[in-house]
Amino acid sequence: MEASPKGSPEPSPATPVAKPVTLAAAMATLGVVFGDIGTSPLYALRETFRAAHEHGGSVPVVALLSLVIWSLILVVSVKYVILVMEANDEGEGGVMTLVSLSSQGQQTRAGLVLIGLVGAALLYGDGVITPAISVLSAMEGIKEANDRLQGPFAASTLAAVIPWLAIGILIPLFAIQKKGTSRVGAYFGPVTLTWFLVLACLGVLSLIRHHEVIPELAGALNPLEGFGLFLTDPGMAFAIIGAVFLAVTGAEALYADMGHFGGRPIRVTWHVIVLPSLLLNYFGQAAWFLAQPGRIDDALFNPFFNMAPNWAQIPLVLLATMAAIIASQALISGAFSMTTQAIQLNYLPRMRILHTSGEESGQVYLPVVNWGLFAGCAFAVLQFRNSGDLAGAYGISVSLTMLCTSLLFSEYLRKRKGLGAAAYVLMAPFLLLELVFITGNLPKIFHGGWLPLTVAFLAFSVMHIWNRGRQMLKRKFALDEQKDVFDVFIDSVEDRFHTGKLRRVSGVAVYMVGNTEAVPMAFAHNLKHNKVVHEHILVMTLRIDEYRATVPAAERVQLTYRVPNPAPPHGRASEPFPRVLRVIGHYGFRELAQVEPVLKAAFEDLGIAYDPMQVTFFLSRETVVRSESENPQMRLPKVEERIFEILNRNSLSATAYFKLPPGRVVELGMQVEM
Repeated sequence: MEASPKGSPEPSPATPVAKPVTLAAAMATLGVVFGDIGTSPLYALRETFRAAHEHGGSVPVVALLSLVIWSLILVVSVKYVILVMEANDEGEGGVMTLVSLSSQGQQTRAGLVLIGLVGAALLYGDGVITPAISVLSAMEGIKEANDRLQGPFAASTLAAVIPWLAIGILIPLFAIQKKGTSRVGAYFGPVTLTWFLVLACLGVLSLIRHHEVIPELAGALNPLEGFGLFLTDPGMAFAIIGAVFLAVTGAEALYADMGHFGGRPIRVTWHVIVLPSLLLNYFGQAAWFLAQPGRIDDALFNPFFNMAPNWAQIPLVLLATMAAIIASQALISGAFSMTTQAIQLNYLPRMRILHTSGEESGQVYLPVVNWGLFAGCAFAVLQFRNSGDLAGAYGISVSLTMLCTSLLFSEYLRKRKGLGAAAYVLMAPFLLLELVFITGNLPKIFHGGWLPLTVAFLAFSVMHIWNRGRQMLKRKFALDEQKDVFDVFIDSVEDRFHTGKLRRVSGVAVYMVGNTEAVPMAFAHNLKHNKVVHEHILVMTLRIDEYRATVPAAERVQLTYRVPNPAPPHGRASEPFPRVLRVIGHYGFRELAQVEPVLKAAFEDLGIAYDPMQVTFFLSRETVVRSESENPQMRLPKVEERIFEILNRNSLSATAYFKLPPGRVVELGMQVEM
């Protein structure tokens, strides 16, 4: 074989380009990334006060406020915004990116991949709960408005209607996703900005109205006031820590959505707009509660809505509803990004992926994921029917996801940044805090927490079975391919061609194969049945680099020619044997592997004009059948095999996934025993 000067088999990492912080970027970031954490004031402090009241009667307001404030600062500001977001691959974040960054070249890769898959699966569980609780919390403001304004509706009527109203709101939210993250962000950005300004204003008005409690509330700025509760009253601390955690849900979405907007717009928007607004609102809610603590026994107890004057109740409910709709966006967008990466890394079957932006490769839409999340959200709304009960389902999956991220980030610091054991010393406070959060959320498993854990278990099972099945198929093909080494195979084809057993036809044949050293099954079957070779033969492999998010265009294509024999065998004269070109397209795990740019580079190197109508794609499509082999490495357990067979049958075909012209594709079926 002789290598073409184009491309290199050892691509070097690209230099990431920092994205500018523009007003448009900040608005889009607000509309997508911060919706989840921005709606936490609707229920976080309310549930914290209630948990404390149910545990001991008295509510240590300042200590609870301190826990909420410092959890926000430590978990979101320090851990995610300052530290974890530094672990990105050309601006791409998320747990699958962290797996690739932390496990490169390590013998411990299998364990780190397992942690990453668990974290990714838990994010799906979170994605089912977040839209449901956000929308329900906002809609329950109707109860507050109806009561304070002496409305005509009975409480029982509203309780029955609100879940269905919530589903009616969720439908257009999921329907609009196909418009793309940028458009959604542009629609939602101004609303979210208004929401954060209202959060800040409500907090300031409450502090002005109850200014006499400000000196007392100032004690919450001391972190020892809150964390000291674990020493003075550990029973109370562990009773309320699961509710405190509600204030930081959405932090994982900041990291997962990095690929949509970049780190700088997220950091600036968080520190300038989001964090100040949240702090002011939480201080305002605490001030309202200190001024009238007896209201906690009220069935409609809700510090957030009760801070607002009567005239503002209905507008606030409408704004909160819109904000709650937007709150779901961060997890939905994160789920799209994570699923795309999982497909590229062969942890999920191929499914339809639509790129919604010509500028940002990370902005994608997956219909199957979108409507699967909607079905889960609708089930959660109808199962729990109110945000108080649904809060019991919230938290356990998010806290476990955060722990997975911390473990992977520790390994990233240890290996990639050269910190060694000091990496775990640096991350110890966060690991300890997250273990406390998990402990506090464990009782929720029996009060709704089973739902996101069930979703996570199902997602993890699919990823595990699919990856294991594909690895077994890969080993199976490797054994079969050892029988026909590529160069030996081509030599035999050339010999048959010169002895007249094969005919040459015009056009370009493209044989797609996963293994760069393999003989394409479709090539062998085409020769066997049709006995022809094309004028130009391209053996194409699209290789996904599991350690890089993107590959520079200059390193995209690698071309290698097969050197023909100098003279026909047996001394027979005949027309020249077709040139055989091995083409490898390199893509990062964030990128959608595309055939056309690789094909154009091959045509250019061959010196022929690019004409898609002269190309025929030959693909093999495997049908999995059960093997009688006793080798455990060559077969799955019966249940897993059945699941893998169903996944494989419903996986998107290579023709559709790579957007090949259907009229130019020949698929050759083959049965594979496993």
